[in-house]
Amino acid sequence: MVGSVLGPILFLIYLNDLPEHVKSQVRLFADDTALYLSLNKLEQQNTLQTDLDNLHTWELSWNMEFNPSKCQVIQISRSRKPLQTSYTLHGQTLQTTTDAKYLGITLTNKLTWDTHVNNITNKANKTLGFIKRNIKTRHTQTRETAYKTLVRPQLEYASCVWDPYTKDLTDEVERIQRRAARWCLNNFSLQSSVSDMLDKLEWQTLQHRRQTARLVMFHKIVYALVAIPIPDHYQLPVRTSSRNHQHHYYQVYTPRDYYKFSFFPRTIAIWNSLPCTTVSIQNLDNFRSTVSKVPLICP
Repeated sequence: MVGSVLGPILFLIYLNDLPEHVKSQVRLFADDTALYLSLNKLEQQNTLQTDLDNLHTWELSWNMEFNPSKCQVIQISRSRKPLQTSYTLHGQTLQTTTDAKYLGITLTNKLTWDTHVNNITNKANKTLGFIKRNIKTRHTQTRETAYKTLVRPQLEYASCVWDPYTKDLTDEVERIQRRAARWCLNNFSLQSSVSDMLDKLEWQTLQHRRQTARLVMFHKIVYALVAIPIPDHYQLPVRTSSRNHQHHYYQVYTPRDYYKFSFFPRTIAIWNSLPCTTVSIQNLDNFRSTVSKVPLICP
């Protein structure tokens, strides 16, 4: 059934009852399955191990077999002395790692994005080098199309998740686009301003584009265009006044930067500052066009 039209649907039906056999949270996407659980005590690790044992029973009943060598355990904690845990599947101890890729995003055990940003910039830089070597024309529009088609998507995939807030990571991503701007205009003079080149090409910074992407995603969430719920603690009653609007969300106090600059707290802060006429736009394309003109709000 691989490559067939019905294959993905039948596979989802096949896996549909898997979450019913575990107590942990489950995320299913095609053939990627993630189990996760918040552990406060060492005894709670038994819950996750029991779930793995239950999955072993489940796979036998469906004539399937998980591959322990392709399974990884990542323990996310900011504690200096996190709980020491190990898990087994088919009697094999699962590999514990400090970073793991899930649906194209590299997650680390400290919830930092250095590894992911390094990965995507290395990949994008190689792609940019490839098109530089193989596109011989100096036609600006052709080069610009190649960059926007082959390089920029690598720098923006799922950026709502990993959008960095530190200057070093932000600059690391921007450097790729700045090199691309020089190439598109065939201007490699050190005396030339790259900022002027970006203006000439009418390219927004990638940081600005990521802000727009986050606002667009939040708009989809608010208007139920995607199945992502807004956490309850952001929906506490907020008194409507001349300074806010009916789509205003509660801003939770977040003392730690890794949470403060995550998607919901960071995006809600900007969303709340938008005019009522903007957040009330229900048409997604019109909203995207409007918020793309909102000035960049840096952390």
